[in-house]
Amino acid sequence: MYVLNKIVGGLLNPIAIAMLFVLAGAICTALRRRRVAVVLLVFAFSWLWIWGTAIWCRAIGLPLERQFQIQRAEDAPTADAIVVLGGGMTSNRAVYPYADMNEGGDRVWHAVRLYRAGKAPLVVPTGCNDKDSVVPLLLELGVPSTALHVEDEARNTEENARFVATMLKDVAPGRRPRVLLVTSAIHMRRALLMYLRYAPELEIIPVATDFHVTVCTDRPLKCSDFFPNTDYLEKNGCILKELVGYWGYRLLRR
Repeated sequence: MYVLNKIVGGLLNPIAIAMLFVLAGAICTALRRRRVAVVLLVFAFSWLWIWGTAIWCRAIGLPLERQFQIQRAEDAPTADAIVVLGGGMTSNRAVYPYADMNEGGDRVWHAVRLYRAGKAPLVVPTGCNDKDSVVPLLLELGVPSTALHVEDEARNTEENARFVATMLKDVAPGRRPRVLLVTSAIHMRRALLMYLRYAPELEIIPVATDFHVTVCTDRPLKCSDFFPNTDYLEKNGCILKELVGYWGYRLLRR
């Protein structure tokens, strides 16, 4: 299932989908089905245009992020642990000594803010790349090694939930462990679904960060918002992945 999810996830991005329609158009051209080919190529062009615009980012991204409030770390409730999802941070120590933070950097920073605010005594980075990327950054930002409980085997959010639940089952004897779940705002709805389904023994409190759609688009519209650019093509591709992943689990994984 993990391999299938990765294959589907790789294909479900705006560029890959557009290329599939271009390929279908080329096949139709070779078969002399020129009208069908024109329709497919126009669709591919229109698809890429729409998915590369800020206005589309507003339409599909803001509803995801606005389900979760923007909250200062000082105002978050207390818990037994802070679970931070790595978010694609990478590291190649043979080439460069520091982690490539990407959007995962916001998650790590917010976990540190929560820890410094005294919201939980433990920080749990979870993900198969976190040991070489997230953990060194947490240490650099002042989280002591004694406060870290590292889960470094999970390959996706479902496994994050399963493995963290096992790791934290004994941190609060006699009651459900209370967890502050830190991840990007567009990812939080899917992450909550995974944790509620696969870690029911934990009490999950969402603490969203990395509100990049709200920050980039919560302003009056401009003419440029209707024209595509690569930044929004990437952002909208991440949103598409979250939408498909969420509804895929809701409808297909019982």
